This record gives sequence, structure tokens and C-alpha cells, in this order.
Amino acid sequence: MRKLALYGCGGFAREVLMLLEDMGLGDRVAALYESDDIWTERVVAGIATQPISRFDPATTELVLAVGTPQARRKMRSSLPKQTRYPTLVHPDARIHRSSSVGEGSIVCAGSIVTCDVIIGQQVNLNLATIVGHDSRLGDFVTTAPSVNISGNCLLGAGSYFGTNSCLREKVSVAADVIVGMGAVVVGDLAEAGGVYIGNPARLKPIG
Repeated sequence: MRKLALYGCGGFAREVLMLLEDMGLGDRVAALYESDDIWTERVVAGIATQPISRFDPATTELVLAVGTPQARRKMRSSLPKQTRYPTLVHPDARIHRSSSVGEGSIVCAGSIVTCDVIIGQQVNLNLATIVGHDSRLGDFVTTAPSVNISGNCLLGAGSYFGTNSCLREKVSVAADVIVGMGAVVVGDLAEAGGVYIGNPARLKPIG
């Protein structure tokens, strides 16, 4: 059985360690990695940190344990092509058998993914996220706690949804969009990389 390691040493990494403990996998975690340029030798949650240059994909599977979609994307692009990424689903989460979850994705406690949903790679669904029927979540999509995504939504790669934000059914969201905390999305968000806030959610002006 391969060892597990986390790439990331911050707050979300410690929450992922909790998730792994709840899955009965805590004893498989061998290391917490940081990029070489910021690494400092210390102990986090009882585990020694190491520079990512010491990671060995032949012996260890790696969890990208950071909350920012763009950071995870950059991490994956820098890692060896043979790296394997486990898919983690908390035992208290519910995913219908007709739905699929991509490699490296993390589904936290209390989340519900209903029927015929497709979730891409390296997606993070934080605590108590709800995803409705027939929705499509691109790679690296990230939700903060208590996000509600109605049915038939299409979420572009790298989009981020703040705590308690919600989406009406049949909404499309462009790639790398940020939806602010508590925002209510009632129509398509078409500005790639835009920041949307409020009720109803509107594009935040630059400057």
C-alpha cells in the first residue's frame, strides 16, 4: 500500500488531515510538503514538513491540500507526470451512484452530490456543499463551506465559490470566476476571471 502525503501545510491541509483520519487513513500520511522556496523545517499536526523536491511519486500518492484553485493548478503542473492523486470522499458525504468524481478531488463532510453530476479533477467541495442534478464542475473548481449549486449548472475550470453563495438552476459560470461570500447567482457569469458579489451577483468593478 502506498504512503500518502499532502502538498500544503496551512489550515486546509490540517482539515484534510482530519478528513483522512475520519476515513481511517491517517496513519498512512508520511509527510507534509511545501515548495522549496517557502519551506521551513517545522512540525504541523504532529508531522514534519519537507520541501517538495523530496517527494517520490514511486512510493507516495499526493493530495494537493490548498484551497486556491490557481495554486493547485500550478502545483500539479510542477509535479512529475507519474504522480498519483487519491480521490477523497468523507464518509459523511453522499454521492449518488450515477455521479462521478475526478482524480484528486476532495469532498468534505456533509456534502451532497445528487444524480448525474460530473465533477472534474482536483475539485474541492468544502463542508456541506450541495450539488444538484446534471451539473458539470470543471477541473479545480472550489467551494467554501455551505455552497448550494442547483441542478443543470455548468461551472468553468478554476472557478471559486465563497461561503454561503448559491446558484440558480441552469446557470453557467466562466473559468476562474470568483463568486463572493453570500452571493446569489441568478444568471450566467460570463467574464472569465471576474469577481462577482451581491444579491443578485454582479461583476465587481476594477479599481
